[in-house]
Amino acid sequence: MTFQTENQFQELCQLILKQVGLDCQQYKVNYLKRRLAVRMRATKLDSYVKYRQLLENDSEEYGRLLDRLTINVSNFFRDTVVYDQIKRIIIPEIGKQRNIRIWSAGCANGEEPYSLAIRLKEGLPASGIWEILATDIDPTVLARARQGEYRDETIKNVPVFLRKKYFEKTEMTWKINRSIAEHVQFRQHDLTGSMPVGRFDLIVCRNVLIYFVAGLQEKLFKSFHELLRPNGFLVLGKTETLLGDMRRLYHIRDIRERIYQKKEAGPDTE
Repeated sequence: MTFQTENQFQELCQLILKQVGLDCQQYKVNYLKRRLAVRMRATKLDSYVKYRQLLENDSEEYGRLLDRLTINVSNFFRDTVVYDQIKRIIIPEIGKQRNIRIWSAGCANGEEPYSLAIRLKEGLPASGIWEILATDIDPTVLARARQGEYRDETIKNVPVFLRKKYFEKTEMTWKINRSIAEHVQFRQHDLTGSMPVGRFDLIVCRNVLIYFVAGLQEKLFKSFHELLRPNGFLVLGKTETLLGDMRRLYHIRDIRERIYQKKEAGPDTE
């Protein structure tokens, strides 16, 4: 690769922000440069200047770049223990609410929100009212999530009896059935921007924050706390942890699985 200057990198970041609204400054620099390098190798370009020219002349490249900048590798019940703990610790408590709202932030291809929906379907009374907001910045993965069709390797952690109950087998895929899909609403959302409207009983944001700079992580932790209802839960990835003063605002319910409960008590005032 030819010599790269910091100015060339910043000019490329400014173009990406202008065209697709992705604020590269909120991502860790080394992570961002590694991801850019993947697309540049794929397009056989050896400088930020040449890649910027490609973006200016090929608008579809933004979609391919966005898919590379975001992490979309997942499967159903990824890290099965955390879903066991959600069943054991969280569902019995949030099940006391009349209307349950959950946010799956950074939902990628939909495996996480659908896994949560299966856990809720199994753990709540049939009369329960609940919904899951599933968000991601990448419209391509959201389209796949709405379609709800998955290969065998993606559902390998789903017990056979749950496959039979909540999936329909097609020739090549397993399709999530309507009894689960109707509870999940997919929406494009950038975590570096404004937050969703309303309050939540559970926010799941796993393996996303580690790619953000510390300042944005702290901002998001504050937003999550404000969005949670009294005694609501926050679940992070195993390599993520609450920062600074945020730790005082939560009870640790399972440190290994990064399950936290908001300390604020009292009736919800919504």
